[in-house]
Amino acid sequence: MKIITLTTDWGTNDHHVGALKGLLYSVFPHVLVVDISHDIPHFSIQQAAYLFSNVYKRFPEGTVHIVAVQNSGPVKTDLLAIKKDGFGFVGMNDGLFSLVFGDQPPSNMVAVKLDIDQKPGYDLEVLTFVATHLLSGQNVFELGSRPDDYVVRKGFEPVLEEDVIRGTIIYIDSFGNAVSNIHRDLFYNQVKDRKFEINIRKFSTTKILSNYTDVDTGNMVALFNDAGLLEIAQNQGMANKLIGIKMNDPIRIDIK
Repeated sequence: MKIITLTTDWGTNDHHVGALKGLLYSVFPHVLVVDISHDIPHFSIQQAAYLFSNVYKRFPEGTVHIVAVQNSGPVKTDLLAIKKDGFGFVGMNDGLFSLVFGDQPPSNMVAVKLDIDQKPGYDLEVLTFVATHLLSGQNVFELGSRPDDYVVRKGFEPVLEEDVIRGTIIYIDSFGNAVSNIHRDLFYNQVKDRKFEINIRKFSTTKILSNYTDVDTGNMVALFNDAGLLEIAQNQGMANKLIGIKMNDPIRIDIK
């Protein structure tokens, strides 16, 4: 089965998602088009990168992933076509792929240059042509040439001191759970067997639990999510609204 996934900030109230699916089905009638998300906050490349990086490897090899999140930079941004790790990728050269793959440019990557009049931004016909080209196993270098410049964005990295870990909230999910950039391995390597206190806004705790239900309904909890990142949540509630957590808020761990 041929699979194409869509990750966008387009929402579902407008015509764009439906139009793109129609074009994809017109070329590949038996393709399976999977919606990863269309509810990425507008222009949030960082949140898109977090969500996408935790999803794409779960699909079978050969899947083509379209990532279309509008960036707030210059309108004329190259569309990239990438083959990597057995997958195909289509998206703008706006730094998102550097947050997913790292700073080193993928070797099988081109800036798409077609003999048609490409519209600024996300041209649905071009997305369809590029995605189906990759899906059919054709050579990525038939779509263009190496980009002149591979845009690299730096994600927020935790700051480590002897007795402190300073992190940042990098994602807030639909349940109001606030995900930090502090990984489980980093946490235990730094804390070791010492006591600690996690602080964010008005919430503090000296425990990391395993499940949301390890606390009573309505109580706050700190745990490591399935991506291995420290998450602040509320059992059957929305932690972000309860204590006012926002994107890029600091989170501090004092080690004692």
